[in-house]
Amino acid sequence: MEKNTIYTPFSAQLIDALKAAEDIAVFGHSSPDGDCIFSQLACREIFRAMGKNVTLFNQGPFTRNEIRQFESEFLTEVPSSLIRKKPLVVVVDCSTADRPGEIIAPLLNEKIIVLDHHSSGESFTDESLMKIIPASVSTSLIVDALRQELGLPLTPRLASYIYKGFATDTGFYHFINEKVGGETLRRVSHLVDQGISPYIVYDEMHDGRSLSYFKTVSSLIGRVKSAYDGKLLYTYQTASDEVEGKPADDIYAQLLQVTGVRVVLFFKEKDGYVEIGMRSKNLSGIDIGSFAASLGGGGHKYAAGAKTEGKLEDVIEMTITKLEGIITAKD
Repeated sequence: MEKNTIYTPFSAQLIDALKAAEDIAVFGHSSPDGDCIFSQLACREIFRAMGKNVTLFNQGPFTRNEIRQFESEFLTEVPSSLIRKKPLVVVVDCSTADRPGEIIAPLLNEKIIVLDHHSSGESFTDESLMKIIPASVSTSLIVDALRQELGLPLTPRLASYIYKGFATDTGFYHFINEKVGGETLRRVSHLVDQGISPYIVYDEMHDGRSLSYFKTVSSLIGRVKSAYDGKLLYTYQTASDEVEGKPADDIYAQLLQVTGVRVVLFFKEKDGYVEIGMRSKNLSGIDIGSFAASLGGGGHKYAAGAKTEGKLEDVIEMTITKLEGIITAKD
């Protein structure tokens, strides 16, 4: 593999912390996606190969089709026996300390390593123990770079986890830009050389959805409203809606194809607050991640999210109003 320019060496402090640890607790963010879960699973393979005792934690929910089968491999509460051992904590795919949820609270005072590709958010550990590479298309590829630096072999199972994390966070290659595309695809080809079939993986991760799921997607798309001459499209899910699976990704994929759209929003009403999923069109030039950060959230330039207290209708109105200047400034 050619010398890379994105995946720079890990700090000596981070590597030494991993080598010195006997017990490692690996956390990912709540409401996990494929990159989060597969990065955690890949970490377990790597750390076990180093001879460590590894425990995975994620408070879920495991609503996405591609990760549901792995739910039983994750704990939702830190056992007191592990707390007493003072494990090294590894947090993946999280830009802020609150992203894993309350589950991580008993271990927040332990030494923490962060592996992530989100540029927004406040750091919650020593800088030398952070490896954040915003140019990486997925956290799973950062985990693979760690494996390489540790000199560990790439097994078929590990290659599968890393590839699936990469595939889900790039929408199966859709979100790879030309600046990092060459290096990214070279790294992915190394995974395919281990016997990973992109065709089979795609089918594995997309098959098995029920007809009712697609009716849910259709219903939510039927609620779509537009603003600013169709440059903004949004829909919503109320707390009383019976929704199967996680339809947001399919909704974004469909609505971002609409002529003239620049931003797509998906509002999800919860108990006392509203989750706001945000996507911006690549060619729009709109940094939706920065906008999400202004609401206390974060994410990537073209894919981000936040949560805000308040009633659904009030949050929708507030968000759309705040976006007006950002969207119309591109005219």
